[in-house]
Amino acid sequence: MSDLTYTGQDTQSLGADTFPLAIGCIATYAEKQMDISRPIRLFRYPEMVDKAIKEEGPPDIFGLSNFVWNSELSLAVARRIKELRPETAIIMGGPNFPIETEKQQEYLLDHPEIDFFVIHEGEVAFLNILKGLNENGMDLEALKGKLPSVKSIKDGKIIANPMSAERVRDLEDIPSPYLSGKFDEFFDGRLWPLIQTKRGCPFKCTFCTEGLDYYDKISRFSVNTVQSEVDYIGRKMSQVRAKGGRNDLYIADSNFGMYREDVETANALARSRKLYGWPDHINTSTGKNKKERVLEIASIVDGKIVLSGSVQSLDPEVLENIKRKNISPEKLMDLAKEAENVDANSYCELILGLPGETRDSHFRTLETTVTAGFNKIIPYQLMILKGSELGTTETIEKFEMDIRSRVLPRAFGAYDISGKRIKVADIEDVCVASKTLSYEEYLECRQMHLIITIFYNDIIFSTVLKALKMHDLSIFRWLELISESTNGSRVEGLFEDFRKHTDTELWKDRKELEAFIQKPDVIEKYTSGEIGFNLLYTFKAKAFTQYLKGIVEVVRTATHRLLKESNFPEDSKFASFIESAIRWDSKRMTDILDEMDNEVSETFAYNMFQFNLDDESKDILPYEFSVPEKFRFELNEEQKDYVHRNLGIFGDDAPGVGRLLSNAHTSKLLRIPVPLASEKEARKVGAL
Repeated sequence: MSDLTYTGQDTQSLGADTFPLAIGCIATYAEKQMDISRPIRLFRYPEMVDKAIKEEGPPDIFGLSNFVWNSELSLAVARRIKELRPETAIIMGGPNFPIETEKQQEYLLDHPEIDFFVIHEGEVAFLNILKGLNENGMDLEALKGKLPSVKSIKDGKIIANPMSAERVRDLEDIPSPYLSGKFDEFFDGRLWPLIQTKRGCPFKCTFCTEGLDYYDKISRFSVNTVQSEVDYIGRKMSQVRAKGGRNDLYIADSNFGMYREDVETANALARSRKLYGWPDHINTSTGKNKKERVLEIASIVDGKIVLSGSVQSLDPEVLENIKRKNISPEKLMDLAKEAENVDANSYCELILGLPGETRDSHFRTLETTVTAGFNKIIPYQLMILKGSELGTTETIEKFEMDIRSRVLPRAFGAYDISGKRIKVADIEDVCVASKTLSYEEYLECRQMHLIITIFYNDIIFSTVLKALKMHDLSIFRWLELISESTNGSRVEGLFEDFRKHTDTELWKDRKELEAFIQKPDVIEKYTSGEIGFNLLYTFKAKAFTQYLKGIVEVVRTATHRLLKESNFPEDSKFASFIESAIRWDSKRMTDILDEMDNEVSETFAYNMFQFNLDDESKDILPYEFSVPEKFRFELNEEQKDYVHRNLGIFGDDAPGVGRLLSNAHTSKLLRIPVPLASEKEARKVGAL
C-alpha cells in the first residue's frame, strides 16, 4: 500500500510530510482480521516503490491513496505497475473522487489502471476486497459490482453495490500502526508524526469532504491507546531530534479540543515534552465550540498548540450557502485574546471565493478577524474538491464559478519506476471569480492576503500594533495604508512580482496545463523552484531575507500616514514613541534566519522593553528615559537550533524559508532584547 508524497529534487523537500496514517490503519486492520502470508508493506516515497519493484517485482495487490496533493503521482505509479504486470489488482481510495455518479464513471473511464475505487473510510471495504480476491483466485472481473463502497468499470459502465461499507465504530478494532511497529521505518527525520484520536465531524460545510452525512457520527480511539501512542512516538522522536530531524506533531482530528478526552491527550503530550522534548509544535484544527476546553488544552501544552478560530467567512449569506454556522465575532475576539494569555499561537482561516462572497464582504471578514487579534490570518483560495458538495456541477453552475487550474506547491517531480522515467505534477482547481466576485477583485483580495501575511501574521510588529491600539487606531486601516504605500517604495518590485505570479500560475484550460507539464524541462523548472511555489509564504520569506529595509520603510510611511489621518501632529511625543516602536520591532527581526551571530544593538529614548511587558498602557510618559539607553538584541541557542534544524529539513532558499515560517510561531524566533544598563548593574552586583 502506498500513500505517496513528492520528494523534490533534493529528496528533502516533501510535498506531504506526515506519516501515512490512513494506509497504516487500513493495513493493521486487514492483518488483524485476515490471515495474510506476508505483512502488508507501506510506502511513502516513490523511490522506495521503485526499489521494491526492482528487488521483488510488482505485487499481486497494490493499494494507493488519492488525495488532491498526490492523485496524479499515485495514478502514474499505478499505470506503470499495470504495464509491468497487468494482472496486479490496483485498489485506490481517498477523498479526491467525485460524488456524482456520472463524474465517477468519467473519472474511472479516464483511468483504466484503477480496478477498484474505495469511497469513504477504507478499512472494511479494503478488507472485503482482499477476502474476495483470495476466495475467487484473483479474478478481478468476477468481484466487480459486488462489494459495498467499491466502484469499478465493467463493460464500459460504472458498476457498484448500492450499499455503503460499514464504518468502524469502535476504533479500538484498528491496531495502532505506531504501537505495532509498522511505522518504525518512517521515523526518518523528514516526516512528522500524524495521530488521530477521533473520526467524523458533526458539521456540514459544503467545501469539505467530511461535510457528507456519512461522516456525521464521531468514533474514538481509547484514551489509553492515545496515551500509549504519544509515549511511543515521544521516545522515538527524541532520537530523531538528536540527529537533527524535525520535532513536531500533527493531530488529524477535525475538531480537536471539543471533547473531554482531548484534555487527557494534552496531558500525555505535556508529559512527553518533559520526558522527551517532543513535540516542539502541535498543528491541528481546534473545535470552534467549547472555547474554555480548548484554552485549557493550550495551557496544558505550554502554548505549543495552534488555536484555530476558523470562520471561512463572516457574511451571513455566504455561510448559509455553504451550510456553516460560526461562533459570533465577539467570541472570536475572546478566543484570540485568551490564546495570548496562555502564550499560544492562534490563527483564523478564511476562504476567498465562496458562493455569494463579494470583495467588500471578504474585506469585512478580514477586518473583523484582524481586529479580533489572532496571531495569524490564513487566507485560502477556494479549492474545488471533487469529493465535496461544492464540487458538484449543480453548485458550480448555480454560482457561476470561474474555475482555473494550477500546479499545487511541492506537488511535482520526476521519478524512475522500474526503468521508466515518469514526469508528474498534481493540479488543483481554484475558484477565481463568481457572479458576485470579479477576477480583478480576486486579485485585489490576494494582494491584501500578502500584506496580512507579511506585516500582520505572527504579530512581528507587535510593539507598533500595541502602540496604535493605545489610541484605538484601526489596525486594518494600517494594513490598507501599507498596501497603498508599496508603490514607489523599495518593496514595489516584490509586490509586482507577486501579482505576476498570481496571474500566470492560473490556467483556464486544465488540459493545456497537463500538456505543459509534460514539455521538456518544465518539471525541472518546478523542482528548481523557478515556478510552482507557495506564493504567500515564499514572498513572505523574500520580504524577510531580501527586503527587510523596504518592509520597515513602508511600515514607517503607513504608520505616520495613519497618525496624520487621526490628527496626531508629526512632532508630537506619540509620533516619536511610534518611531521608537518601529525601530524596536525592526531590530528584533534583524538576521533571524541567517547571520544569527551578528551583534544587533540600538539606543532608544523610550523603554520599549517595559512597554511590551505591561498588560495595558494608556500613557507613554512613564516610558521616556531621562537619558537614552542602549539595548542588545540576541538569539538564544534554542532559537538558533530550531532555525538550523528546519532549514536543514526544508532548504534555505525562499520556498524552504517560507515553509519554516508557515509552521513556526514566528514571533518566538525574534531576537530577545537585553537592556545593557541592567547588564552593567548585574556585573556590579556580581563583583560585590
